[in-house]
Amino acid sequence: MKRITYVDGQYSQLKLDDDSRVFVEILPERVRVKKMILGVIPTKTVWEFVFPFYIRTAIEAWESSKMVLSIVLETIENAKDLEGLKIILEGETNKALREYIKEHGEEARDISVDKVGMHAIKQMLNPKELQKIETITHEYGKVLERVGQETMQKYPAAVYPQSLLPYPKEIIEKALNDGLRYIEDEKMIANIKNCLAFLIAFIDDEEANKRNSELLNSKEFQDAVKKRLSKDNQ
Repeated sequence: MKRITYVDGQYSQLKLDDDSRVFVEILPERVRVKKMILGVIPTKTVWEFVFPFYIRTAIEAWESSKMVLSIVLETIENAKDLEGLKIILEGETNKALREYIKEHGEEARDISVDKVGMHAIKQMLNPKELQKIETITHEYGKVLERVGQETMQKYPAAVYPQSLLPYPKEIIEKALNDGLRYIEDEKMIANIKNCLAFLIAFIDDEEANKRNSELLNSKEFQDAVKKRLSKDNQ
């Protein structure tokens, strides 16, 4: 396992031995691990652990969140792949975090009350805005993954029917831009900006189909594909 990014008490991006990537993030009342699509966008939740108190705010990491992130990273450091990671998270990591609550729960609750007040502690809800951003980003990420795999076979002109998008381009663009407000890591910011730029490749369906069809039916393209396949098989 290789640590790609790390911000104390906030998040860490990890690369497993099988080249898959996961994103460990500390939210106000939970810690969560998400699979990353294209090594860029955190999408499907692999595991999460919810605390009976806040461990940070949206803008500030506390000692509680720093300890929690450290516990998670230490327990999963020997994970080789996603399947093995999930087994460790649901076993060893869950146990370690329950022990943390048992030993430090009272102290962590006192910090929570001092930082955000008792009323906020009783709410314990994720902002709806963040949930909406995550949903839109996840769906867009799945589309990027699919068209990336099908470009040579279906979209050699590198333009794609906009009907493939799960939401209108304007909504996806807004969600990605809003998401940038919650990211501090420069590499992840650059990746999200690349995803924003990729939106321009989704154009009118008729025009996209026309361009791709013309290229797919051209003798030059077919010869180039055959040459490449022949080279790959050598």
